[in-house]
Amino acid sequence: MRVTRLKPIIDIAIPSDFLAEVSDNREAVRKIGYVGRGAAIFQVNKVLIYKHKLAGERDRADFILRNLQYLSTPPYLRKDLFKLSRDLRYAGLLPPLKTPNHAPEGKPEKGEFREGVVVRWDGYFSIVKIGDGVYAKVPKPMPIGSRVVVQIDAPTTREDTYRAHVVPRDRLNIYWGFDVEVGSLGEVLRGYSNVILTGKEGADIKRVTKDLREYMGRDRLLVVFGSPYYGVDEILRAEGLDSMLTKYPFINFIPGQGVETVRTEEAVIVVLSILNVFRYLRDSP
Repeated sequence: MRVTRLKPIIDIAIPSDFLAEVSDNREAVRKIGYVGRGAAIFQVNKVLIYKHKLAGERDRADFILRNLQYLSTPPYLRKDLFKLSRDLRYAGLLPPLKTPNHAPEGKPEKGEFREGVVVRWDGYFSIVKIGDGVYAKVPKPMPIGSRVVVQIDAPTTREDTYRAHVVPRDRLNIYWGFDVEVGSLGEVLRGYSNVILTGKEGADIKRVTKDLREYMGRDRLLVVFGSPYYGVDEILRAEGLDSMLTKYPFINFIPGQGVETVRTEEAVIVVLSILNVFRYLRDSP
């Protein structure tokens, strides 16, 4: 399955306390699954979990990180990359993603990309697991446990092994799932020049459609979401980042909402679906 990578590349930032209203880990994992599905559906490149002062004891950054990493990893690599963990006790409740890197079918063909993990060395070659019982032989010594993307060059004399070379993930022109990272909100924002802040207190989306079309013409975009108890504006003020509210668009993507609060996982899907439309309209007159 080849899926052309959409532009601009979109990353999302979710708060470390977005699970604050959840009563048990089963429901927490389901919510994380909704965020992961939304990210994959709309070709999110990176999910950033940001810590902030208002989170307090509601901070569950490590739990969210672990489950999103597990979800984004191809099923055939999970046993190689994850040890038994209390955080992953309910990982079976996470939904399948079936992104292009998740579901290789049959024997790989020449030119095909596969995601894998280095499992052993064979002289100068690294042996990379790229499927259930399928391996790639790469002419490059790499640490065991390294996670890489390879492109198939040719079969070898072994039926289960193929010659291949490593391809940097950022050079792929197809969507390849999302990465996950954790950091403070300040650290997250410092990595971007194009940011959209989302929340009920923001400007009505119908007033900023021109700005959105302009943002969709750029290469990379970060979309920031608030938590169940604190909006993005409150979190920024608590972090001493008030200036961001005037520097970047702060948008209410759901004017006239029929519920008191929109959950973070719901907001992710709503906002990304709207931005996806603008992605397709960006080259229109």
